Amino acid sequence: MKPIMRGIEALSSAAGKLAGYLMIPLTLVIVYTIVMRRFFSNAPDWGFEVPIFIFGISILLAGADVLRMKGHIAVDIINARLPDRLNRLLSTFALLLILVVCTFLVFKGTEMAIESTRILERSSHQSSFNPQIWWFKLFIPLSGLLVWFQAWVEVYKVWRGGEK
Repeated sequence: MKPIMRGIEALSSAAGKLAGYLMIPLTLVIVYTIVMRRFFSNAPDWGFEVPIFIFGISILLAGADVLRMKGHIAVDIINARLPDRLNRLLSTFALLLILVVCTFLVFKGTEMAIESTRILERSSHQSSFNPQIWWFKLFIPLSGLLVWFQAWVEVYKVWRGGEK
Protein backbone atom coordinates (compact mmCIF):
# COMPACT_ATOMS: atom_id res chain seq x y z
CA MET A 1 0.00 0.00 0.00
CA LYS A 2 2.81 2.41 0.82
CA PRO A 3 4.37 2.24 -2.69
CA ILE A 4 0.97 3.09 -4.20
CA MET A 5 0.56 6.01 -1.80
CA ARG A 6 4.07 7.27 -2.56
CA GLY A 7 3.31 7.00 -6.29
CA ILE A 8 0.09 9.00 -5.93
CA GLU A 9 1.86 11.62 -3.84
CA ALA A 10 4.70 11.82 -6.40
CA LEU A 11 2.11 12.31 -9.15
CA SER A 12 0.38 15.05 -7.13
CA SER A 13 3.73 16.72 -6.49
CA ALA A 14 4.69 16.57 -10.18
CA ALA A 15 1.35 18.08 -11.19
CA GLY A 16 1.90 20.86 -8.63
CA LYS A 17 5.37 21.58 -9.96
CA LEU A 18 4.05 21.70 -13.52
CA ALA A 19 1.36 24.12 -12.34
CA GLY A 20 4.05 26.32 -10.85
CA TYR A 21 6.19 26.23 -13.97
CA LEU A 22 3.18 27.30 -16.03
CA MET A 23 3.42 30.70 -14.31
CA ILE A 24 6.49 31.45 -16.45
CA PRO A 25 4.74 31.29 -19.85
CA LEU A 26 1.69 32.95 -18.28
CA THR A 27 3.80 35.91 -17.18
CA LEU A 28 5.57 36.12 -20.54
CA VAL A 29 2.29 36.13 -22.49
CA ILE A 30 0.79 38.83 -20.27
CA VAL A 31 3.90 41.02 -20.41
CA TYR A 32 4.12 40.60 -24.20
CA THR A 33 0.46 41.53 -24.63
CA ILE A 34 0.81 44.59 -22.40
CA VAL A 35 3.95 45.81 -24.20
CA MET A 36 2.38 45.30 -27.62
CA ARG A 37 -0.81 47.12 -26.63
CA ARG A 38 0.84 49.95 -24.70
CA PHE A 39 3.82 50.78 -26.90
CA PHE A 40 2.77 49.53 -30.32
CA SER A 41 -1.05 49.79 -30.15
CA ASN A 42 -1.16 46.29 -31.57
CA ALA A 43 -2.24 43.73 -28.97
CA PRO A 44 -2.31 40.18 -30.33
CA ASP A 45 -5.73 38.57 -30.82
CA TRP A 46 -4.70 35.63 -28.64
CA GLY A 47 -3.44 37.83 -25.78
CA PHE A 48 -6.75 37.63 -23.91
CA GLU A 49 -7.56 33.91 -24.14
CA VAL A 50 -4.16 32.22 -23.90
CA PRO A 51 -3.61 33.48 -20.32
CA ILE A 52 -7.05 32.13 -19.38
CA PHE A 53 -6.05 28.69 -20.65
CA ILE A 54 -2.64 28.69 -18.97
CA PHE A 55 -3.99 29.93 -15.64
CA GLY A 56 -6.94 27.53 -15.76
CA ILE A 57 -4.70 24.54 -16.39
CA SER A 58 -2.38 25.67 -13.60
CA ILE A 59 -5.22 25.95 -11.08
CA LEU A 60 -6.66 22.58 -12.09
CA LEU A 61 -3.33 20.78 -11.88
CA ALA A 62 -2.39 22.33 -8.53
CA GLY A 63 -5.40 20.95 -6.62
CA ALA A 64 -3.96 17.54 -5.73
CA ASP A 65 -0.64 19.01 -4.61
CA VAL A 66 -2.39 21.61 -2.44
CA LEU A 67 -4.34 18.79 -0.78
CA ARG A 68 -1.13 16.77 -0.32
CA MET A 69 0.66 19.71 1.33
CA LYS A 70 -2.41 20.72 3.37
CA GLY A 71 -2.20 24.12 1.75
CA HIS A 72 -5.93 24.77 1.76
CA ILE A 73 -7.64 27.12 4.19
CA ALA A 74 -8.39 25.49 7.52
CA VAL A 75 -9.69 26.69 10.86
CA ASP A 76 -7.04 25.13 13.08
CA ILE A 77 -8.42 26.55 16.31
CA ILE A 78 -11.34 24.11 16.14
CA ASN A 79 -9.09 21.09 15.49
CA ALA A 80 -6.80 22.05 18.38
CA ARG A 81 -9.70 21.85 20.85
CA LEU A 82 -11.14 18.54 19.66
CA PRO A 83 -10.15 15.09 20.91
CA ASP A 84 -8.08 13.01 18.48
CA ARG A 85 -10.90 10.66 17.46
CA LEU A 86 -13.34 13.50 16.74
CA ASN A 87 -10.59 15.32 14.84
CA ARG A 88 -10.11 12.22 12.66
CA LEU A 89 -13.85 11.96 12.05
CA LEU A 90 -14.04 15.62 11.05
CA SER A 91 -11.06 15.24 8.69
CA THR A 92 -12.60 12.11 7.18
CA PHE A 93 -15.92 13.86 6.66
CA ALA A 94 -14.18 16.73 4.83
CA LEU A 95 -12.22 14.28 2.69
CA LEU A 96 -15.39 12.34 1.86
CA LEU A 97 -16.95 15.60 0.64
CA ILE A 98 -13.90 16.13 -1.56
CA LEU A 99 -14.26 12.57 -2.90
CA VAL A 100 -17.93 13.14 -3.78
CA VAL A 101 -17.18 16.41 -5.58
CA CYS A 102 -14.23 14.86 -7.43
CA THR A 103 -16.31 11.86 -8.48
CA PHE A 104 -18.82 14.28 -9.98
CA LEU A 105 -16.00 16.22 -11.69
CA VAL A 106 -14.54 13.05 -13.19
CA PHE A 107 -17.81 11.68 -14.55
CA LYS A 108 -19.52 14.92 -15.60
CA GLY A 109 -16.21 16.44 -16.74
CA THR A 110 -15.49 13.39 -18.91
CA GLU A 111 -18.96 13.64 -20.42
CA MET A 112 -18.45 17.35 -21.17
CA ALA A 113 -14.94 16.80 -22.55
CA ILE A 114 -16.13 14.03 -24.88
CA GLU A 115 -18.99 16.19 -26.18
CA SER A 116 -16.69 19.18 -26.58
CA THR A 117 -14.19 17.05 -28.51
CA ARG A 118 -16.95 15.58 -30.67
CA ILE A 119 -18.16 19.00 -31.81
CA LEU A 120 -14.68 20.60 -31.80
CA GLU A 121 -16.00 23.29 -29.48
CA ARG A 122 -14.61 26.78 -29.81
CA SER A 123 -14.24 29.63 -27.35
CA SER A 124 -17.35 31.54 -26.34
CA HIS A 125 -15.48 34.85 -26.15
CA GLN A 126 -16.14 35.48 -29.85
CA SER A 127 -12.73 37.01 -30.41
CA SER A 128 -11.04 36.92 -33.78
CA PHE A 129 -8.68 34.32 -32.30
CA ASN A 130 -11.62 31.97 -31.50
CA PRO A 131 -9.56 28.89 -30.54
CA GLN A 132 -10.81 25.36 -30.11
CA ILE A 133 -11.24 24.58 -26.41
CA TRP A 134 -12.02 20.86 -26.38
CA TRP A 135 -8.45 20.07 -25.31
CA PHE A 136 -8.78 22.45 -22.34
CA LYS A 137 -11.86 20.64 -21.06
CA LEU A 138 -9.88 17.40 -20.83
CA PHE A 139 -8.07 18.88 -17.82
CA ILE A 140 -11.30 18.96 -15.77
CA PRO A 141 -11.71 15.18 -15.32
CA LEU A 142 -7.95 14.70 -15.21
CA SER A 143 -7.53 17.12 -12.32
CA GLY A 144 -10.60 15.71 -10.58
CA LEU A 145 -9.04 12.26 -10.77
CA LEU A 146 -5.73 13.52 -9.38
CA VAL A 147 -7.48 15.12 -6.39
CA TRP A 148 -9.66 12.00 -5.95
CA PHE A 149 -6.58 9.78 -5.65
CA GLN A 150 -4.86 12.21 -3.30
CA ALA A 151 -7.97 12.42 -1.11
CA TRP A 152 -7.90 8.63 -0.65
CA VAL A 153 -4.25 8.87 0.37
CA GLU A 154 -5.20 11.52 2.92
CA VAL A 155 -8.01 9.32 4.30
CA TYR A 156 -5.49 6.49 4.67
CA LYS A 157 -3.05 8.80 6.46
CA VAL A 158 -5.74 10.00 8.86
CA TRP A 159 -6.65 6.49 9.98
CA ARG A 160 -3.41 4.51 9.53
CA GLY A 161 -0.41 6.74 9.78
CA GLY A 162 -1.84 9.62 11.70
CA GLU A 163 -2.54 12.96 10.06
CA LYS A 164 0.68 14.66 9.01
